[in-house]
Amino acid sequence: MPELSTVTTVTPGAVMTDEVGVITGSVEIVCACDGSAHATVRVRYEDAAEWYRVSDLDRDLTSADELDAFHREIVERFTTPTS
Repeated sequence: MPELSTVTTVTPGAVMTDEVGVITGSVEIVCACDGSAHATVRVRYEDAAEWYRVSDLDRDLTSADELDAFHREIVERFTTPTS
C-alpha cells in the first residue's frame, strides 16, 4: 500500500480525528492508498506512537497515481490559515 508522510505544524482547530477530537501543533500526516485506490488519512503528534484517523477525508481516487496530489491537498488544508 503506497503512503506519503509529512511532518508539519497544523493550524489551530484544523485536524478533527475520530478518536480524540481536534489536535493541533506539530504532527505527522500520512495519506495511504490501498489496492482499490481508496485513500485514507491518519495523523499523530510528531514522534508519538498513536495514530488517529482524520474525520471525513477518505476518498476513492481514480488510481494510486493521484495519491501525491491528494496528500499535498490535505497537508495544505491543515497548514493554511483560513480567513
